[in-house]
Formats: sequence, structure tokens, C-alpha cells
Amino acid sequence: MSEVLADAGVNPRVRLVTTDGDERIVEAMPGQSVVEAAAAASIILPSLCGKGTCGTCVGRLWSGEVHMRPFEDDALGPSAGEDAVLLCCAEPTGDLEVGLPFDSSKLVEQAPAERTVSVTDLTHLTPHIVRLRAQLEPDELMGAAAEFEAGQYMQLQVPGTDVLRAYSMSNVSNWDGALEFLIHIRDQGLFSTWLDQQASVGDQLRAVGPQGTFALVENGMRPRWFVGGGCGLAPLLSMLRRMAEWGDPQPTRLVLGVNTTNDIFALDEVRELADQLPELTVTLAVWEGEVPDDEGQIRYVKGSSVDVLAHDLDAVDDPEQLPDIYVCGPPGMVKALEESVAERGIDPELVHTERITQN
Repeated sequence: MSEVLADAGVNPRVRLVTTDGDERIVEAMPGQSVVEAAAAASIILPSLCGKGTCGTCVGRLWSGEVHMRPFEDDALGPSAGEDAVLLCCAEPTGDLEVGLPFDSSKLVEQAPAERTVSVTDLTHLTPHIVRLRAQLEPDELMGAAAEFEAGQYMQLQVPGTDVLRAYSMSNVSNWDGALEFLIHIRDQGLFSTWLDQQASVGDQLRAVGPQGTFALVENGMRPRWFVGGGCGLAPLLSMLRRMAEWGDPQPTRLVLGVNTTNDIFALDEVRELADQLPELTVTLAVWEGEVPDDEGQIRYVKGSSVDVLAHDLDAVDDPEQLPDIYVCGPPGMVKALEESVAERGIDPELVHTERITQN
């Protein structure tokens, strides 16, 4: 189906095509990126940083030419393909046809909801990681429910500023309005500094979302492997909790990389998931220092999460048993993993990534 959302004129027209063939056509004004032109036509394309660093807005330029604003090469990933383009930085110089990496069910045609949340709990899981729990305030349109897909994020406004920071939920959709985030406290991080030094139970925040297309793919009984670094565990926990809630039977692995054992967090939650998902195996990759003894379904290894993934992929004899791989972590980790997967000739369509880039 094709729907024209802008009047024909002298400005370039951009045809946006989803993986299931749905189409939208928008007009780009001079100096607008594809993301901005779509937003002007009330289509909200996934875009997190807006400046070509996170890779959230990668699409495929099937035809036409664009002027590219400055961006980081790493944002595209090593297996993105020659036609890959960051839509937040691509300014059309003529008519375009762009392939979007998701189906029409994830094509958002209205601005994300704006809600108010109240802080209900602040817990330091490590000296540098805080678990923030919050409660959505009821409103006339949305009620009290927290409705989102496992893997999505919300933007939280830094108090006293107009700045928004994006954080993935680690819990699952619920009728109670409960939200849970795992947040890394970074030096001079705008939101995390407030969280670490000023936040208290009862504080209210503006929240925008849910947003994002990082979500589980329904792919039959194909195994699912989850690889996380730091607070990249948050959306993976949400996905695993959703699998436990629905009783998904796929063979499942979770690999979490940490620098030292002092950086391990949310272990009780991981143990609970191992009990709920009989097909789940968990590996904690420790980069430095001593490695603990294995316990139950949890094994400890020396090295990185990328090392573990490479080793486990090399042990897969049947190409039909290659997994869907869900990855969330710092850009360097995600890049290294994408390169490792590409070196093995694995279909990039099996790899679903989200980078942690903001403070």
C-alpha cells in the first residue's frame, strides 16, 4: 500500500518502504534530513542521538542521492552494506527510495506519548549502576498502564533543563504503570549526575515514549542469544522476562560482559530467569581478575562477551540452528561483535543491535 503524505512540489519526495512492503511518501524541505522530513509528515522514524553516532536510524538507500551531514563511521556497523545510510544525517538532493529495517507494525505515525513519572525507588546495584524504579501517573488518554514492547526505551527529562536522555526499560509491560531502568552513573553525565547526587523518592519527571524498534523477532523456534555489556543488560532483561511471562520455549543464551567481578549486578534477577526458562544458559565473561566457580545454569569465563559469542557460534554445526542475536552495550563492544559475526559470514539480518551512547 502506498500513501502520499505530502503534496507534490519542487522539493524531493522520499518513498519509505517497510520490510513487508508498506509505503509512505513524504516531501523533504531544503536542509531537512529524512528523519526530519518524515517527522514533519507525522511519521516518527527511530532516531536516538540525531547526530549520526548511535546507528538507531540506519536505512537502505535504494535509489536517489543525498547530502550527508557529518557522522561517525562506526554508527553504520561493518555489515551494514554499501546502501546503508543514517537517515538522521541524510538530506535528500533529489527523489529517494529508502528501505526501512522493520515492518509496518513498527511504523509510528504519531509523536510519542508524554507522561509524568514519580520516582519510587533508587538502589545502587554497584558504585556506578543505579536501578531507578518509577510509577507512571494516570492520565485521561493512557490510564495508568505501562504499555511497551520488551526492548523499547523512554526518554526522561533532566530536571531543570530541556534535555532528554534515553533509557531502556528492564521490566515488562504492565497494568500497574511500573517502570524500571538500569542507569550507569557517568562522570559529568547530565541525567546520571542528577540521579546520583540529587534524586530522591517522590521526584517527578517528564517521560516521552515508549520508543524504539529494538524488540524480539518472532522467528519460529530459532534460538535466541542475548549479549550485553554494562547497562545494555536492561532491554535484554526485559526481553527475557517477556519470554518467561509467555513461556517461550526457544533455546536461549545470555552472555554478559563485565570488567571485574565487582561490576556484576542484577545476578538475583538473572538466577530467577534461569529458573523460569529451563532452556536458558547464562555466561558471565570477566575481563580482569579472578573468575568465580560456575553455579547451576550460570558459568563464568575469562575474557569478553565477544570472545564468548565467537566461541559459541563456531560450535554451531547446523546453519539452521544459528540464532537470532540481540546485542546492547557500548558502541565499541557492539562494533566488535558485529565485526566478529561478519567475519563468520552470518546473515546480518540475524543480528539486532542497540548502542548505549548517552549520559
